[in-house]
Amino acid sequence: MPDRPPSAGSLNSFLFVLDSRVRRISQDDNGVTVHTDSAVIDAKYAIVTAAPEHRAYIEFQPALPEKAQGLTRTWPMGALSKAFVAYEKPFWRAEGLSGEALTDTGTAFITFDVSPDDGPGILMVFCAPRVYDGFSPEIRRSRVIQQLVDLYGAQASTPIDYVDHCWGTEPFAPGGPHPAVAPYASVSYGSALTEPHGRIHWSGTETAGEWVGTMNGAVLSGLHTAEQVAQRLSADGAAPE
Repeated sequence: MPDRPPSAGSLNSFLFVLDSRVRRISQDDNGVTVHTDSAVIDAKYAIVTAAPEHRAYIEFQPALPEKAQGLTRTWPMGALSKAFVAYEKPFWRAEGLSGEALTDTGTAFITFDVSPDDGPGILMVFCAPRVYDGFSPEIRRSRVIQQLVDLYGAQASTPIDYVDHCWGTEPFAPGGPHPAVAPYASVSYGSALTEPHGRIHWSGTETAGEWVGTMNGAVLSGLHTAEQVAQRLSADGAAPE
């Protein structure tokens, strides 16, 4: 790959660079330059989908205005871990149970039935990181299964599969799915969620007007931001084909 790939002249030109962190985004009156670990990319505009807290991981030239910097300080990501536990069938349904449970004790604090229409029974379990993330996979599994037994009975003790993930320990973009917003942060810095910084636009599920923290919100915000950039390209006389 060349050090500086050619700029994309329209939306029909794509360049995908995987496993390469964005370190710096600079801009001037003519466009933006994105500096990654493996490439330098020129474009007319940039869309950044990082969560507010993670915007601080990128150096911006010129620097972000104070309101946007305040956003990165006061909108940290929440802490959450998740497990999926599979069974031969959704046995809880035969007992008239929905598979949704809420508790304020133990490792798991909420469960949902996410079983496919024709397949195994699967419970999605949200776990409290303080009593979960610091333990080995074996202990995490044991704690979740035991709590499911407490909630749904002995049949929960024999899953056919188990998988979990501690989102707060992610080295690249830890936390989620929602920011844990500080008091008055929305009033003081909320407008910086979506207010462009020159040629840099913001997207991602945190910027969605609805369905924040979900894939629905991510898609809706992506469509909205793409439309904004397309309008600017059109005004520049460089509308996509």
